[in-house]
Amino acid sequence: MMSINDRTLTLPDTTRIAYRIEGNGPALVLTNGLTTTTTFWKYVRPIWLQRHTVVTWDLPGHGNSGPAQSAESATIQAQPRCIASVMSATGIDRAFQIGWSTGSQVVLETYRQFPELCRGLVMLLGPAGHVLQTARLPLPSGVIHWLLRATAPRAFAATFRVVSRTLSHAGGLMLGRRLGLLGAHVSAQDALSVTRHIASVDPLTLQRMACSSETHDAHAVLGALRVPLLIVAGDRDPFAPSDLVGLPTHRSAAGSELLRLPEGTHTALLEEPTLIADAVEQFIARALARGGE
Repeated sequence: MMSINDRTLTLPDTTRIAYRIEGNGPALVLTNGLTTTTTFWKYVRPIWLQRHTVVTWDLPGHGNSGPAQSAESATIQAQPRCIASVMSATGIDRAFQIGWSTGSQVVLETYRQFPELCRGLVMLLGPAGHVLQTARLPLPSGVIHWLLRATAPRAFAATFRVVSRTLSHAGGLMLGRRLGLLGAHVSAQDALSVTRHIASVDPLTLQRMACSSETHDAHAVLGALRVPLLIVAGDRDPFAPSDLVGLPTHRSAAGSELLRLPEGTHTALLEEPTLIADAVEQFIARALARGGE
């Protein structure tokens, strides 16, 4: 059931975007990664709500948002326009843009397209682009990308339904941990919530957005940033490992801050939420003390 803070807006191509605004204070806009919904912020959001206005929203085809109604709406490059529309609807002029996983690409792209909307950026366990090339996954990145591009939408949807249903059952917890989708310290309840949501994602939107996340590249943005940047990287994260993603990103962005989690997995938001939430709070406090510029 949607609360009184849950709202929707419709993009020009009729894609429906669901979002929520809560709290008071300097604004934070939280952007999810692929296959996740806003519940992924369940532990850090209450901490940030103590001092901030917090906006959460679902990518097209995820959570309470509708499927992408055009191929363009299912690209990384289109998501900053979603953020701009949500911020306009909520009356927020500038915000700290916080992205997890693929959301990290979105926040960098948001800065490229709409720098005036960005008071600072936070990249949580995500890359600047070409996500598969820097991941440590069971299949080579080229093979995964080829499968995403070459598989017919109907075949992809059928395969996706089988895999997602498998993950949503009891045995899916063990499989999810083995594949690196879930960290070892994610509770069974949280794991079930994550895997069950995967089954509700629109397959065509996901296929297009996954392809876009691999071809998208915002590395050039890192050298041109004029706002503070915090990078949170996990050494045990197979999707964005510290040595291949966090450290190179930190080196590319002069003046950026890096929090490296020795035990951090891709689901560290569910495993080490207080550590991450406090680090982000301290980063924001420093940025505000400098004027947020």
